[in-house]
Amino acid sequence: MSKRYFYSVNEFLFIFIALPLLFFFRYIPITLIVPTLWVLSFYVLFILKDDISSFAFDRIEYDELKEVFKRFIIIAFLLSIFTYIFFEERLFSFIEKKPYTYILIMFLYPILSVIPQELIFRKFFLFRYKQIFMPQALILLNALVFGFIHIIFANYIAVIFSFVGGIIFMRTYLNSKSFTLVCIEHALYGDFIFTIGLGDFFYHGAVH
Repeated sequence: MSKRYFYSVNEFLFIFIALPLLFFFRYIPITLIVPTLWVLSFYVLFILKDDISSFAFDRIEYDELKEVFKRFIIIAFLLSIFTYIFFEERLFSFIEKKPYTYILIMFLYPILSVIPQELIFRKFFLFRYKQIFMPQALILLNALVFGFIHIIFANYIAVIFSFVGGIIFMRTYLNSKSFTLVCIEHALYGDFIFTIGLGDFFYHGAVH
């Protein structure tokens, strides 16, 4: 076993398995999730230092952006129906109860959470493992680890939704090669989750 392979395996186990478990069992407080994401992002930026310009200033194709929005409209409608059926009391409750906090989250979530997540789970993940797995297997593995890391919130909604999101985001990134586009897509879904009142599942870890 080469040193590089050994390092990559341990890196994968630490970032995508050990860290979520440390948060899940509260060896690391859940309040440190965003700082942890940023610490990992700086590590990722160091690894990708020769490739930063290729994704920091990438272009977005109009047709690809249109597809992202078309898909978002359909899924947003389905998410709204899901929330109305199973969590009617939550629907738009966050906007009603905490309008100023809601506005703040709409602006801060894409910056503080989406950008580091996409650096780690799409850009870095693809950089590390694209030579090992076929595209479909890569998408599935990425969705699995993206869903798994959300066990830190201790509820099935966060895990299942994130697994599906992992499939969507990795497919977008593989097809477009645009970091900016996948950040926009991730931000759309994340902000919408808070809009319809399901944000607690991805923040406080509400158990139901």
